[in-house]
Amino acid sequence: MTANIRGIARWVAAAGLAIALGPQSWAHAQIGRKISVGDYPSMKEGSPGLVLIEVSDFQCGYCGQSARGVLPSIKKNFVHTGQVELVFLDLPLQMHSQAFKAAVAAACARDQNKFWEMHDVLFENQRALTPDRFPGYAETLGLDLAAFQKCLSGRRHDGEIRGNIRVANSLDINGTPAYVLARRIPGADKVQVLEIVHGVRPYEEMEQKLNALLASK
Repeated sequence: MTANIRGIARWVAAAGLAIALGPQSWAHAQIGRKISVGDYPSMKEGSPGLVLIEVSDFQCGYCGQSARGVLPSIKKNFVHTGQVELVFLDLPLQMHSQAFKAAVAAACARDQNKFWEMHDVLFENQRALTPDRFPGYAETLGLDLAAFQKCLSGRRHDGEIRGNIRVANSLDINGTPAYVLARRIPGADKVQVLEIVHGVRPYEEMEQKLNALLASK
């Protein structure tokens, strides 16, 4: 009961601060915040200090546009070269009826070390995200189908995904896609937020932002 009261008090305080600051100032207030990313899917080469967090919804059309049109170049030029770590944070929106279950499918694929492969397949098949399609995608990726289906029919990842939603909302991210540019805190599983980019952005803009942060380290 005491923990619940403290949680409510923190929420009320945060809401009051957001109203007092206004939306733009509240978003700016997230800069410098430290968040834990140790449990999130990650793609990296070596130990880069710069982190790009993809905050996304598998059913969101703009997210698919960004995942298919922008992320491949970021992976090629920054992630696979060891300069940037790519991290994924779920934000399935309530307006998208299949988004939460798609996030579960990706989490189940992650259990078999195939998160990013499922990530790409889901974004490539956004018009076919009903649960009956997921086993076929899993089979295509070579997953243990029985284990995947057991995971998919269970609720083991539901709490984890809801926790991801709370983290995104705490950063004033309520729509998708968004990208959090952050820097790793040495010796910890946390990052410090440097900038939050909302909406689809052309690769050239993201490239400029990443290069500027790499030059300033």
